[in-house]
Amino acid sequence: MVVAEFSIIPIVEGSLRSYVKTAVAAIEASGLKYEVGAMGTTIEGTLDEVFDAIKSAHRAVLAAGAGRVVTSIKIDDREGGLSIEGKLEGLR
Repeated sequence: MVVAEFSIIPIVEGSLRSYVKTAVAAIEASGLKYEVGAMGTTIEGTLDEVFDAIKSAHRAVLAAGAGRVVTSIKIDDREGGLSIEGKLEGLR
């Protein structure tokens, strides 16, 4: 398992809220564990699952009418795997 943090930024005028909701719905549909934060979303799964989920969210925002989308991704991958809970253990 890997843990990734990503943000999808639609380049549009006005509110981004509907685009964010579209992206979150695509991540929800992936079935992977995720947490939405104020500045990005954290997701866990196999590397392929995570890439597929983020790609789906990116494409969903484009399909929702954003003419341009910038997506940034940070991936933490460790032998033996990682989890969101494990990374936060002792912080909460």
